[in-house]
Amino acid sequence: MAGLFFALTISAKEDPDSAIINIAREYYRLYNTDNAEEFYKYSELLCKYHFDRGEFAYYYMMRQNEIFYDSEHGETYKAIKKANDLLEEMKESDEKRYDIVYLALGHIFEQQGNFRMALHYYQESLDNTAPTDSAGLANIYAQLAAANITRDPDKAWYWNERMGSMLTPTSLDYKPYLVHKARIQFFKGEKKEYFETRRELDEAVKGYKNASAYPFGDHVIKLMDAAFLGKYEEALQLLDEKTQDYDAIQCYDIRIRVYEMMGQYPKALEETDKRRDLLDSLSNDLLFSNINEINAAAGIARISEKASKERELWLTAVIILLIVALGLSASRYITHRRYQRRIVRQNEQLEIALDEAKESERMKNIFIRHISHEVRTPLNIITGYVQIVSNPEFELEKEERDTLLKAIEKNTVAITDIIDDLLEVSQEESKERYRRDDEIAVNAFCRRIMSEAETANKGRLKLCFKSELPDKFTITSNQSGLERILQQLLNNALKFTDEGQVELAIYKSADGNSMHFAVADTGIGIPEDRHEQIFEHFYKLDSFKQGLGIGLSMSRKIAILLGGTLNIDKEYHNGTRMILTIPAK
Repeated sequence: MAGLFFALTISAKEDPDSAIINIAREYYRLYNTDNAEEFYKYSELLCKYHFDRGEFAYYYMMRQNEIFYDSEHGETYKAIKKANDLLEEMKESDEKRYDIVYLALGHIFEQQGNFRMALHYYQESLDNTAPTDSAGLANIYAQLAAANITRDPDKAWYWNERMGSMLTPTSLDYKPYLVHKARIQFFKGEKKEYFETRRELDEAVKGYKNASAYPFGDHVIKLMDAAFLGKYEEALQLLDEKTQDYDAIQCYDIRIRVYEMMGQYPKALEETDKRRDLLDSLSNDLLFSNINEINAAAGIARISEKASKERELWLTAVIILLIVALGLSASRYITHRRYQRRIVRQNEQLEIALDEAKESERMKNIFIRHISHEVRTPLNIITGYVQIVSNPEFELEKEERDTLLKAIEKNTVAITDIIDDLLEVSQEESKERYRRDDEIAVNAFCRRIMSEAETANKGRLKLCFKSELPDKFTITSNQSGLERILQQLLNNALKFTDEGQVELAIYKSADGNSMHFAVADTGIGIPEDRHEQIFEHFYKLDSFKQGLGIGLSMSRKIAILLGGTLNIDKEYHNGTRMILTIPAK
């Protein structure tokens, strides 16, 4: 698509009030449709417009756009034939813009999923472009950036910045630079930087005349906005709409990225498989048209003034080898099909193993980062206070010394608690450890838990206890395990609530077989797509909050050992409401 937009934006910018703008607008619209007859009608008008004005560079770009159109609409052979026709036309003129044809061939190969050959022709186009041809160079840089966005974002960034260095923020040509920049940041997960680029893009578009005639990237920007704002379903629906902002392969790349942002890795893997199947299909299609495409390359070599006899011989040898390869492929087709399924299964297993290794590495890094952070803070306090207390140069009053010693003791206990938590995680929990043989007076038990919570709360929030049960009501469970879960839930509620209240409510199920302990707060709440993730080891919704991120995972584990469940109430929207359910008998 880069050739299409660069060919027109310069012309439109030079003559913004002329009738050509209306033609260009309809041309853009038709490019995104299957109405080839109408598209070629308007393409002919624009070609004549540039030809009559002696703008041969733009004229050839328009011819290049026709090749792009055929390629993007599945007419690979037709696109290659037009490339050869364009070469023949150039041979009769003084404008031998071989770089344009090389760029078109690169685009054809990219559409077929042959990334290596696409880069080869893009480089050929770059080598055949005059250093003074800023429009042509910017066009090639844009195509190289677009081709690398999902495969090598850093390389894409390099080419995109080269394109941007040749443009001014007031030109329409600056829009593709900003769109590519936003796409790179999307695939790198750089949310803050992405929205900074979006603001820059909005400001640039405000200064454009006839901006509606140049819709490049509008659809993909809308899609990426939705994904970064957590509107994943909307983003996925936009992917189903037909647009020329991305091809079928790029559509899979974006869908995989959205599923990764949602944390739905099985779906991302499923889309990866579909993407691989598409590439296999495109490769097969490309195999049967390779002879025509190599002929096109040979045509370029013959016409190019830099081509040599040695290169023609090399290309002839490649054609012979390809014919032999086609014969061998036909004879081995049945055997290939027999082993294809086995290879697919092996690839799937390798991808799963790779994902597991990446997840293991991620969890290890999270673990080290959390432990380092949690231990370093109390350890620094202990070290600093010990230096003060033990230094004879400091004359401390008894009250000051007692305060420092208490702080040292408090932080020593904090480190001990961290070690205990780690040991707890490493221990194999068992039903024997949480035997359900304690008779618990539920109301009295909960009032004591709330009293301990009030000590930590220090009157900051309103604490409420509600019960529908008589004081004499008891259950048989494990008091230590139940106490640990409720303390964890109340501590979390206090930690993530700045104002309002924290409530503990207990009630029986309608059938009388279960007890519900509900801890609700008016805090920051938990996004719906994180409702299960917060129960994973070392996961923290807010990495700056104190804690190892193991409290909820251990609480759910204990709840299961008590014969119950621990979940988030999805119907509660004033903060967070956690519900512990255990047997009532």
